[in-house]
Amino acid sequence: MAHGVGLDADRIVKACLAIADEEGIGQVTMRRLSRDLGVTPMAIYHHVANKDELLDLVLDESLRAVDPVDPEGGAFDELMRWGADFHRLLVDHPSLAHEMAMRRLEGPVAVGVAGRILALLLRTGVPDEHADELLVALFSYVLGSALYRNSRSAESMRRGGRSLPADFAEGRAGMRDRLADTSITDQRFAGILAVLIHGYLTPRGVADVSGAQAPLQT
Repeated sequence: MAHGVGLDADRIVKACLAIADEEGIGQVTMRRLSRDLGVTPMAIYHHVANKDELLDLVLDESLRAVDPVDPEGGAFDELMRWGADFHRLLVDHPSLAHEMAMRRLEGPVAVGVAGRILALLLRTGVPDEHADELLVALFSYVLGSALYRNSRSAESMRRGGRSLPADFAEGRAGMRDRLADTSITDQRFAGILAVLIHGYLTPRGVADVSGAQAPLQT
């Protein structure tokens, strides 16, 4: 078994995600990770002190898969693109979404992502307090919708494709159909994301997804 020559954060993150996606985050251990990487456990301890630090590293480094916003670009287009890419990352890696909901993102990559979004919003003319609110709202919506989408997919698989039990109260059949139709698709996700972003970028805070009302300009 190798002693970790060439081992870096990227390899550790990819191996950890592979285990988590296939078997669940609970199966990620330092010993299991070292075995999959073909290195000694001590090689991993050169990068992280324990499993908590490992998970923090995985969450932070995973954000590198999403290109950050361009602070000099158009606010609406940049935020829509970033939100869609971040959402896809969390849908593709359900264990990642689950852990992000449970842990604080305070690593250097996450801080850099947040800083670029705030810089973009402030350059666009969004007031400080509203920029902070939009940053939190963006993350909350992207993460929450991914968690909901992942849970509905898992539930549907358990029920053989049905999103709700077959014996759901007959008097609520109409509600069953409506709820079954609320599964989040990429198109539906993008539509709601557009409303959220426009709500903060327009001068009166009106969510005009048609784009008829121009965003704030400096």
